[in-house]
Amino acid sequence: MAPAPIKPTVRAPCPDYQTYAAKYHAPGSGGPRNLPFQRPPEYCRRFNSSVIENVIQDTTSKMKDPDLAQLFRNAFPNTLDTTVHNGCVNNTCDGLPKSFVITGDIPAMWIRDSTSQVNPYLPFAMQDLSLKNLILGVIYMQAQFLNIDPYANAFKMPTSQTDDGMNIAKRDVTDTIVPLQVWEEKYEIDSLANFLRLSHSYWNTTGDSSFTQSPTWMSAVEKVIETIHQQQEPTYNEADRPTKAFYKFVKESTSPEETQYLDGRGNPTARTGMVRSLFRPSDDATIFPFFIPGNAMMSVELHHLSELLNATNGNQTLSSIASTLSDEIRQAIYDYGVIDHNQYGKVLAYEVDGYGGHLVMDDANVPSLLSLPYLGFMDQNDPLYQNTRKLVLSRSNPYYFQGTRGAGVGGPHVGIGAIWPMSLITKIMTSSDDEEISSSLAIILNTTDSTGLIHESFDAWDQGVYTRPWFSWANGFFAEAILKIARERPHLIF
Repeated sequence: MAPAPIKPTVRAPCPDYQTYAAKYHAPGSGGPRNLPFQRPPEYCRRFNSSVIENVIQDTTSKMKDPDLAQLFRNAFPNTLDTTVHNGCVNNTCDGLPKSFVITGDIPAMWIRDSTSQVNPYLPFAMQDLSLKNLILGVIYMQAQFLNIDPYANAFKMPTSQTDDGMNIAKRDVTDTIVPLQVWEEKYEIDSLANFLRLSHSYWNTTGDSSFTQSPTWMSAVEKVIETIHQQQEPTYNEADRPTKAFYKFVKESTSPEETQYLDGRGNPTARTGMVRSLFRPSDDATIFPFFIPGNAMMSVELHHLSELLNATNGNQTLSSIASTLSDEIRQAIYDYGVIDHNQYGKVLAYEVDGYGGHLVMDDANVPSLLSLPYLGFMDQNDPLYQNTRKLVLSRSNPYYFQGTRGAGVGGPHVGIGAIWPMSLITKIMTSSDDEEISSSLAIILNTTDSTGLIHESFDAWDQGVYTRPWFSWANGFFAEAILKIARERPHLIF
């Protein structure tokens, strides 16, 4: 009798992860919160790395809190599992790797987010060639996008060569035509800085400088420098006439954070040496265009760019320009960004205009004032940072919220009372206090609202109220914090 034919395995369709992430999936963690297992089925995962799987297994096997272990198990691979796409489409690759990494529930690639999404994997890149190429592909993808439009913050998949309506509500009205590949053209200084950050971090970690010989990458670097010079220009020239506005953003909206002042050019600024930014890393409009955290990050990354070019590219002219700009911006931050606060003494303002106008606040998104040591701008024991930190983590910061579910920084992007876990993670990344780190971890654990993932925000008072079940940057940043604790303070989690 002939053997029965083998039936092919029937697999269920891969789920829409935004919907999937908002529901409970077994097996639970077995801890007091019994957090769910939120990774998609193996055959649905966008990128697989045995090295990362080993890190997950090794780390979670030593963790004393099963809920914290489950949260790390879900969060660390979230970018790889759910957001990675091949950017090599329509003959756009030119022999180079191209990785298109969506932010999560929005099918677009942010320059800023994509850097932070792959950053936790950099320490393991030399153990996994495919992972290394994935990160290199993000650098090339970012460079390709910046060559299209250095003032854009987010881009569509390269297959999208037509105005498909996906970003109609996010388009601006300027004096120039926005390229069709652009998802959103909000100019944010940290987008440019994050491109430089990933380039330097990748080289510093792997020793691979091949991308510095690429005309695509070099052209993008030159566009970054050109944009910086343009946005250092003051609003008025020596004859008190308006200077050229290289960038404008105007949009019809019921939210003032979605458009800019003065027909899109932003509020006036004097020449200081700092660089204007019309939007923050939250994608909200700045009030005073010299955004201090973004300028601090840019100063650090221009110094890194100079170091990278000196060591690998031989372009001494561009290296010298980057070094000079780095020093100029840093000095301007101390000249114009430091203010006297009646309670905390000398602190850094969040935004200034060079005329004396300044904004006292901080936002949860990175770069932030709270994140300055994490970004490498200043030591966390610096008295100026400590004064600023005390202000940020107090009711003197209008976006510091404290409720029954915890305390942390939010921002105008979501609204009053919405605490962002990202601020708690930043607090961990810039702290040397065991109690502060442990209490921040506890708040994060208690506010996933049984989803087992890090959200954009959670309500300070009401359980079950949060925004964005699928937000890859926040998950990666959390995992980065856990790995830092594992290296430096293992007694807190192991």
